[in-house]
Amino acid sequence: MMKRYKKDLLVDTHKVHLLCLLANGMFRNRLCSEPDLLAVALSLLPPHFCKVAKERMDQNYLSGLLKWFRATFTLNPVLPVEERPDPQALLERRLGSLSARDHQEMTHLFLLFLRSLQLFCRLVLSLHPVPFKPPPAKSKGARASSGAPERCQTSQESSKTNSPETKAPAGAKRPAGGGRMKGGSGGKKAKRKEIKEEEEEEEKPVLSRGQRPKNSKRRSVASKVSYKEESNSEGGEDEEMSDAEEFQESSEDDSDDFETETKSAKQKKGNGRSTAKTTKSKNSGAPKSRSSGGRRQGKDEDSEWEEGKAEEGEEGAPTKRRSGQKKEGPGGGEWLEVYLDKTSAWVCVDVEHGVGAPQLCSQNATAPLTYVVALDGDGFVKDLGRKYDPTWMTASRKRRVDDEWWEDTLEPFMGPEDERDEKEEKELQNKLLNKPLPISVAQYKNHPLYALKRHLLKYEAIYPSTATVLGYCRGEAVYSRDCVHTLHSRETWLKEARTVRLGEEPYKMVKGFSNRSRKARMMSEMKEEKDLPLFGEWQTEEYQPPIAVDGKVPRNDYGNVYLFKACMIPVGCVHLRLPNLHRVARKLNLDAAPAVTGFDYHGGYSHAVTDGYIVCEEDEEILRAAWVEDQAIQKQKEKEKKEKRAIASWTLLVKGLLIRERLKQRYSQKSQGLGSLAHAEDAGGFSSDEEGVEGDASGAKTASETLALSWPQNRQAEGDTSPGQQKKKTTKRQKKGQEKHLFPFEKV
Repeated sequence: MMKRYKKDLLVDTHKVHLLCLLANGMFRNRLCSEPDLLAVALSLLPPHFCKVAKERMDQNYLSGLLKWFRATFTLNPVLPVEERPDPQALLERRLGSLSARDHQEMTHLFLLFLRSLQLFCRLVLSLHPVPFKPPPAKSKGARASSGAPERCQTSQESSKTNSPETKAPAGAKRPAGGGRMKGGSGGKKAKRKEIKEEEEEEEKPVLSRGQRPKNSKRRSVASKVSYKEESNSEGGEDEEMSDAEEFQESSEDDSDDFETETKSAKQKKGNGRSTAKTTKSKNSGAPKSRSSGGRRQGKDEDSEWEEGKAEEGEEGAPTKRRSGQKKEGPGGGEWLEVYLDKTSAWVCVDVEHGVGAPQLCSQNATAPLTYVVALDGDGFVKDLGRKYDPTWMTASRKRRVDDEWWEDTLEPFMGPEDERDEKEEKELQNKLLNKPLPISVAQYKNHPLYALKRHLLKYEAIYPSTATVLGYCRGEAVYSRDCVHTLHSRETWLKEARTVRLGEEPYKMVKGFSNRSRKARMMSEMKEEKDLPLFGEWQTEEYQPPIAVDGKVPRNDYGNVYLFKACMIPVGCVHLRLPNLHRVARKLNLDAAPAVTGFDYHGGYSHAVTDGYIVCEEDEEILRAAWVEDQAIQKQKEKEKKEKRAIASWTLLVKGLLIRERLKQRYSQKSQGLGSLAHAEDAGGFSSDEEGVEGDASGAKTASETLALSWPQNRQAEGDTSPGQQKKKTTKRQKKGQEKHLFPFEKV
């Protein structure tokens, strides 16, 4: 339950962050359509750009406009930043000073010039919300399961990069050959062993010019190199972490250790020897060039090794640039799209990389691409992930949230479709179809265009069996996703208002999951028998409802009527959603069958859900009138029941009050007598004899009354008879009559 809660929390956070980024993009896009800003931008344009008609504008025109914009506006990152700036006033100041602070402002300014020329433009945004999946482990054996993996790598590799003779800080972990070593804070043997290993690492790669080490040696060195640390060792001290590393949770103790080790690494950074640093950089440059992911495929291995040694100082530049892009954060990648009427096509425009280079825009955007949306001048949104994301059908689908939720979210903001949108959709579809087949088996899983038999689900199958094979991947046939169909059982097809045709053979047999099927398999000898037949849509036909005859509603084997769809109503019948209609129909001797509209699964079994009743058409009016009359009678009975209950409550209340009054009359004098005695004691403090002598006879009278009231009258009456008088004998009947008015405690 905790894992499910955390997963739902991550998904909800991802969705909320995505909506916030989308709202921010809408605000900035609307800001670039303000009339005041457009007027200022139009006044800055040279006259010869405004004289060209829209029908004559082409890609060369956009290139000339962008060239003028670059020459006029300068990129100045030193411009001051306000804490709470006014976006519109900020753009006005940028137009007045002919400068911009970053790439985003440059894009907004160029968008103002394009829209001032009445061109149909779109602001394309690459949104990067927080991931909804926890980051995976970096390696299998060299990382702790829940510790701080970045801390160990950062402290160890920073010390290795700066000076090979420096010792690892206390608590740091150094992987050697892919394994895990214990960080030693003391002990001469451990320190001697670390120094010896570092000297061996320095001596192995140092060879004569033009000679390269063997593959095993280069791999051992490359496994100990961190490209991130190497890039930031010379350019900057602050290290930017990837989205997955930033998202990973770590304890407070780990963060404290990380700060301590980082400080020690920085202190040792300035004390390293220049010779050792040069040797180390030369050694680390070779494996980096070899493990660069095949970027220099046109050159042989010798030239790669030579260049890796020669470009030791320039190696950190491109890596640092990518980390600088990471600093921009989510939504850092922005460019424009302009629709040209002359060519009837969309042209990609980037203020940095030029016109008509969509691949450069996607490559230089913040990696990885997750959501790419476009916002036009009318405020409408369109998803362009298929156009710019090269891994949209494979890796990107795992980083995106549910497609159905994303489509439903964008639907209110999507504009009406026209010929321009239809043409663009066809071009995007053809672009996806023309892409080569994936070469990895994992990329075919949930692929929107292709499928493998191994990835088919329990209720899926390929139809027809002679479907065209589009290619092969590791010896497995690749089929089109259109050939993958979902199969259902007879009961499930009936819920879709379809029935399996007579004589159809099951297209696939699987094991049933219901309790009845499972118990039947367990009772039989063949427990692994596939007992649930599945059929495809091509084996079914539309449901033909039965016909009502002689005022009788046609029922199923369970005495009700299946009404999963509106078209399943029997011929000659109607559906009445009136409660307790069967009771009225039974009184009138008319037929009414409950309508089953679905099933509810609880308690381990399925239960039918009914909604109203099915009756014949000729009995509809009679039943409606009778139901209205019955409802009036039921209301009257309910009213009488409430009145009877109210009268009973009032009767009980009155009886209780009468009993209370009778108790007061019987026992109120006793309380008064006791009160008078207490008053007398408080007043005089005399005894009863003194009070009788000095006072009047009231004290004696009060005492006699108190004595008379101290015992019930009926017992006292029996005891007051004189010895000469004979007691009258009372019969049991008389005794019962006398005890009728007594309370239970008085009968004792």
